[in-house]
Amino acid sequence: MKVGLVHGRFQPFHKGHKFLVDKMLKECDLGVVLIGSAQKNDNNNPYTLKQRLCMIREIYKNEKKLFIGANIDLDSPHSEDSPWDVVLSSCVLSLTGHLPTDIYAGIDYSVQWRRINIEINKHRRYNDISGTDIKKLIRQGRFTEVEDLVPKEVYKYLRETNPNKD
Repeated sequence: MKVGLVHGRFQPFHKGHKFLVDKMLKECDLGVVLIGSAQKNDNNNPYTLKQRLCMIREIYKNEKKLFIGANIDLDSPHSEDSPWDVVLSSCVLSLTGHLPTDIYAGIDYSVQWRRINIEINKHRRYNDISGTDIKKLIRQGRFTEVEDLVPKEVYKYLRETNPNKD
């Protein structure tokens, strides 16, 4: 069984993330989205776990083979001895009953998978979309510029919940 994984902070969930999730769902028997930095809520992570869950669930509400979960951050996620692979695969196992077989990520993906045999599918940045740029536009009140960068469900959610609407 082919079990895919897309993990990230999704601050907010944008069209680049959607591209990866859609590709995973097309190619895998089961798919998992893990929302990282679940415990954080600050300027760099303005959306709570609950808000990010709402955004993603709204897009994929009818997708039966997609599981959505969360994970907290590790202290040095990119160090040589970081157990990221164990943490992420444990989350996937708890949601699906299977270990992940495939990761779908951006070209700069750097998590080391030493303990779990997995295929890493790296893809170029989708239309050069950046979550950092999207957050900046929202903070500056340039909300209409965000519309083409996020799925329509996310844009609607952001418009309804954001005080910086233009």
